[in-house]
Amino acid sequence: MLRRLRVPPTDVLAGVSVALVLVPQALAYAELAGLPAHHGLYAAALAPIAAAVFASSPALQTGPTAMSAVLVFAALAPLFPTGTPTYAAAAALLALLVGAIRIGLGALHAGGLAYALSGPVLRGFTWGAGILITASQLPGALGVAPEGTRLLARAAAALRDPGSWHLGALATAVVVVAALRLGRRLAPRFPTVLAVAAVGTLVSALAPGALGPTVGTVPAGFPLPDLALPWRAAPDLILGALVIAIVGFAEPTAIARRYTRPGQRWDPNRELLGQGLANLVVGLVRGMPVGASFSRSALHQELGASTRFGAVVTGLTVLALIPAAPLLADLPRAVLAAVVLVAVSDLVRWGPVADLWRFGKLQATTAAATAALTLALEPRVDLAVVIGVALSVALHLGREGQLRATVATDGAGGRVVVYGTLWFANAPRLQGEVRAAWLEHRAVERWVIDLTQVGRVDVDAALALGALRAEAGTVGVTLEIHGGDPRTDERLARYAQRAVR
Repeated sequence: MLRRLRVPPTDVLAGVSVALVLVPQALAYAELAGLPAHHGLYAAALAPIAAAVFASSPALQTGPTAMSAVLVFAALAPLFPTGTPTYAAAAALLALLVGAIRIGLGALHAGGLAYALSGPVLRGFTWGAGILITASQLPGALGVAPEGTRLLARAAAALRDPGSWHLGALATAVVVVAALRLGRRLAPRFPTVLAVAAVGTLVSALAPGALGPTVGTVPAGFPLPDLALPWRAAPDLILGALVIAIVGFAEPTAIARRYTRPGQRWDPNRELLGQGLANLVVGLVRGMPVGASFSRSALHQELGASTRFGAVVTGLTVLALIPAAPLLADLPRAVLAAVVLVAVSDLVRWGPVADLWRFGKLQATTAAATAALTLALEPRVDLAVVIGVALSVALHLGREGQLRATVATDGAGGRVVVYGTLWFANAPRLQGEVRAAWLEHRAVERWVIDLTQVGRVDVDAALALGALRAEAGTVGVTLEIHGGDPRTDERLARYAQRAVR
């Protein structure tokens, strides 16, 4: 069978190994999203298989992720009570919307949107989201039932009341965190996360309540496709779906670029189609929006996977394990909290954001502002992304709008040297400075505008230069424009021909 399909045995090993990590992670990320844990299994089973249909990168492992989960919570928690069937139906609708958006973008060959979010915005949001994800897991690690939709407030309330802590849950979380960190260091290929989940479930079953609250009843079987969803809420979910579709696509883009091997080529448009199809499929079976996981993709590559079939094996393995899902009823929530805390620990490092300060103060300001907005506006972190993008664009336009021009004259004539980017927003300013130079140096009859230090000249700016050159004759001077790029010279020539007519 494997020989006929030409599937390397290492792909099968890698796929099964990733599935053993994915199962407990899927449960944890579903709870992070505000869903009953078993909904994560539905997404984990079908997402890797569906994404592999169009995937161009063999590295991607698709399924529930921490980033997608916190964005799902942000979009749904203000509108629906968490953990309810209505909330789960809304999560499925959100997955369908995310899938439709990604497929639409892929069909339009809009893969370039993978780079729509600037690095500072993405870093700032990632850091802020990491803090929120960490805060969201503290009540579970302490054995406390969280209340409300404000993640920071829930964490603060749990920390302020030590009397409500379950010592067994706290001890479990500490031990699991230590075990996972040790496993990462000593045996990164071993499914430590599955091992601690199995041990925790066994201990909790033998000593009910000793390790704190558990996942509870997990239904057997797999749900059939169901379109009985809260469609009327779709307009309220569009913004959240758009943010998940674009922000969530940044991770598979980074994974594909990092693990593309020499001679291979990955296609962002195909990845959009694959990620979109994955979300459509899991939405049909009451799953949750999904993305590509960096940690699982890295494990997939470390184990030698070289084709997309590895991801298919992952999905099939999870699918085969679903009939045994009721055995997870005794899985302590503290274990799931610890799994998430370790998984997102890399997101809360301030180093990547602080590094920006050395490269550019403007970029660092954008990152810090986006991080602050993410914390201040939670749970509506989708709004923080939108504002962060707007701030980034505004700062960029402000910097682009800055223009410097120096004026020098001698007996032969005058020269205006322009520095920066010349575009429609600052072209009028250049016109004003040149006219002022003409008035100040009336005896100078020959002028040159030097564009050699200009990075870019847009259409409006080229037309403004042409108009300025035509205007020069009316004030008794000649004006030449030197150092423009070929496109600018062509536009100036066309302007001059039109003026002659």
